[in-house]
Amino acid sequence: MNKTIIFAIIILMANFAHAQNEDSVFKDSSKIVDLTEVTVYNSKKVNKATDYFKSNQSATLEDIMSRLPELSLIKRGPYGMEPSIRNLSDGRINVLIDGMKIHGACTDKMDPVTIYIEPSNLKSLEVESGGTGSFSGSSIGGTINMKKDEPLLYSGKTFSGIVQSGFQTAAKSFYEGVQLNYSTKKFGIKGTTTYRNSSNYRSGGGKIIPFSQFEKINYSLSLKYKLNERLYYLADYIGDKGYNIGYPALPMDVGFASANIGSMSLSYSDNSKKLYTWNLKVYANSVVHKMDDTKRPNVPMHMDMPGESNTKGFYAEASYRINRHQKIDVRIDASSVFLKADMTMYQPGELPMYMLTWPDNRTNQAGIAAKWNVHVSDKSSFMISGRLDGINSGLVTTESKSQMSIFGYEKKRNDFLKSVSAKAYQKAGKNISIISSLSYSERFPTATELYGFYLFNASENYDYIGNPFLNPEKSIQAELTGNYRFGRSNIKLTGYYIHVLDYITGMVNPALSVMTIGAAGVKRFEQIKFADIIGAEGSLFLNVNKNVDVVSTLKYAYGKDSENNPLVAIAPLKSIVSVRRTFNNFYVQAESEMSAAQNRVNKMAAELPTNGFAIFHLRGEYNFAFFKLNSKAQFGVENILDKNYTEHLDWGKIPRQGRNFYIQLKVAF
Repeated sequence: MNKTIIFAIIILMANFAHAQNEDSVFKDSSKIVDLTEVTVYNSKKVNKATDYFKSNQSATLEDIMSRLPELSLIKRGPYGMEPSIRNLSDGRINVLIDGMKIHGACTDKMDPVTIYIEPSNLKSLEVESGGTGSFSGSSIGGTINMKKDEPLLYSGKTFSGIVQSGFQTAAKSFYEGVQLNYSTKKFGIKGTTTYRNSSNYRSGGGKIIPFSQFEKINYSLSLKYKLNERLYYLADYIGDKGYNIGYPALPMDVGFASANIGSMSLSYSDNSKKLYTWNLKVYANSVVHKMDDTKRPNVPMHMDMPGESNTKGFYAEASYRINRHQKIDVRIDASSVFLKADMTMYQPGELPMYMLTWPDNRTNQAGIAAKWNVHVSDKSSFMISGRLDGINSGLVTTESKSQMSIFGYEKKRNDFLKSVSAKAYQKAGKNISIISSLSYSERFPTATELYGFYLFNASENYDYIGNPFLNPEKSIQAELTGNYRFGRSNIKLTGYYIHVLDYITGMVNPALSVMTIGAAGVKRFEQIKFADIIGAEGSLFLNVNKNVDVVSTLKYAYGKDSENNPLVAIAPLKSIVSVRRTFNNFYVQAESEMSAAQNRVNKMAAELPTNGFAIFHLRGEYNFAFFKLNSKAQFGVENILDKNYTEHLDWGKIPRQGRNFYIQLKVAF
């Protein structure tokens, strides 16, 4: 442990990374990645643009998230990786689309919300960690908010657009994208279409990874109408369809998955008023997900496993300026989520067997949140925020109630969740600033934790059973950030401590018999006294001169439960370093990704150690005029040395992609 900490300190001192400007907590201090200009900034001040977070034009949202120091990805396949904030995932974090709630329809977590969104849909990706991320919904881990892009209104050009195309060799994958925008002074409409098609990819050393293929199409349409100079109406729709999606670490693939996401909003802004901005949004979304094992060899029993999710809701947000030193942000929201998943097993020579894996359930939520921002002086400010949520959850059909009655569960449950946080900013010198925060937050158990019925965890080889009597988890978190700015460069170091009470985890129940053929046993969700996560993140942007930038990120975490056992799925120390040399119309960028080994594993969860690795990439971009149109070509090679490696959060230790050449073309008009 001491050697690991020393190594982390050395890496923090040696590596350089991109840091956001954090002039004051009076300004929104959340991390935001602008997916239009690919810039990292806080809400008021923009840093120098880099393409660090978007490695190439065809990068998926997962590619972008993996480069943020706060985030890690749990991989079950090359598509549909599950995001985690500081090693907290699933129901412990909020994943929102433009502030809207949406829920995946897969009991096996094969469709995290991020799977249904493309970067072309979005303006920015916002990440808030810990209890300070509870403004948009109760959570203990934080919030990922994918902000939808809006149509442009007329600014000298009525019709504009972008056409993109790309190819990558490791999976023989194609990427095609189109964005079109039509506008007048009062009206704008924007449409996007993205198509991806990928074959089974090739790992380091040349091995083809079976069942790693996928195909998907994503499309969106936005309408914006300006009612007057301060008020506008916006209607949004996103559709996403995936086909033949392989998951090599799981016993099943996905034959079909689709999402339909719609919303309407009314927004107002007038900086001369006390109530200077407000936004009202109503929304609805539906997700359908169908697992498929028909293409797997030697399947002992064919199964159909469809799932569905339907969410409706609204929220209203407003900002009120008390005086020039104080403001209040308020949010009121409500949502209703319906989930259902079932399984039909076809045993040869027998009648089909049917059961609900997510018994039909509905969760209704209503909440109110507020932030009080006080700008004491140019050197000091603070923010206090809080949130209250009322939640009603239960089974909604006779069939689901009958199935869960074997555990003595019949009635619906009502819960009341509370979150409060405080954050302070202090300038400690000309170039040094310090931000500290303390928070308490609660989160409601997920449908899987409450009602899941014989859900197979392929990583642990156990069937899982829900527990309707779980209490909400509670979390106390502390965070300290130091930021040092020199010239056009800056360094940011963050340390954090997360203490989770009533921690929910799976525990073996020998009284229950397995359902899945070959499973090691059955686990039921139970609660232990607490779990702790201690971690650090480092980032710095180094502007060597006008032509050379060095950018990198670093993250490390240590987790244990109340019995001093290692927590499951804690990512080891990892660093990414990028060096870019810019010429007139061209740049070249060298990158390294390095990860330490992870030997602190939870043997009760069948977790295995992971070796460390180092891989290297080379990227380039050339800007040119194509028939007087602004154009760019991107090209590069990833994993240059064709390293055979796996990351610790990869289920099944499936090797990642080997040497990959790519080329992309983008034309804007």
